[in-house]
Order: sequence, then C-alpha cells, then structure tokens
Amino acid sequence: MKKIALLLVLCFGASFAQKNNALGLWVGDFSGGWGLDYKRLMGKENTLDIYLGNFELGDNTSVGIGAGYYWLFNLIKADASIGRFPLHIGPNVGFGFWSGTGYSGVDIGVSVAGGISWFTPTTPTMDVSLELVSPSSGLWHESRDNNNDSHTSFELFRGNLGLRLLFHVYFF
Repeated sequence: MKKIALLLVLCFGASFAQKNNALGLWVGDFSGGWGLDYKRLMGKENTLDIYLGNFELGDNTSVGIGAGYYWLFNLIKADASIGRFPLHIGPNVGFGFWSGTGYSGVDIGVSVAGGISWFTPTTPTMDVSLELVSPSSGLWHESRDNNNDSHTSFELFRGNLGLRLLFHVYFF
C-alpha cells in the first residue's frame, strides 16, 4: 500500500502542489441541464474539462458524460487584484444514455464550445465561466423501442445552441 501511495505522489505530486485541479458544478444548456464538473489546468494555455450531467431519474432516466479540451487566450488585460479573464475555445465530445417507458437509447456527439472565465484572486482559487456550446456537429443515435426494434441514425448537425454557467474551486 505504501508503494502505491508513493507512486501516486511521484506521478501527481507536482500538479497537486500547484492546485491545478478543480471540482465544480454547471447549469444551463437552454434545456435545463445541470451536473458536476472536473477541470484540470494543463498549463497557462490549455485546460481539460470532464462534465457529468443531465441527470434524470424515475420513469425517464438519462445521464451523460462529456469531455472538452480548451485553448486559453489571455486577451483581456486587467489588474491582478481583480483576477484574470481568459477566453477559451475547443472541441467537446459527449456520450449519453437515456431510457423511458418503452424506449431506450445512446447518443454520441461532437461539438465546439467557447467562452470566458473569471479566475478570482482568492484562496482557494475559484473560477466562474460562461460557455457557448454549438449544436452537435456529428451525432450518432441508437434507440430501441418496447418491441426491441433498433433504430440507428447519424446526423451532421443536431440540437440547438447551448449556454453553460460553470463554477469551480481548485482544491488539489
């Protein structure tokens, strides 16, 4: 057990010491989506976000997971005492499962997201982001009805323009 702990410290110690990893919440997508979020600052110029969300339980069930890789651009110059405001843009990939009375399905989609973040000058570091998400620019859709008939489709553009509000706290 001590060897495993030592290996984890060696592999991730530098990133934990710098507090580049955040946990957070997001709401939005015009459809009322919400979820949890993990954000990893990969440096001053890029970041990785992993989204878990669109939870619905009961007669209708849905859950999704997505990942986005963003390039950061520090175009907005502001006094350091009020934080920093990087712009970001990059691709998103998402996987969703949904089911209800008499049907179920899986969706896999690709989109582009971009927005602005405010990194607060507080301890611990926090950020608030506003993101605009494009409609899926490639969506594979598989569904089954209550007769176990399968329906598969691929659509080049599907969905609406989305908007997400994200809040992160950099714990580790």
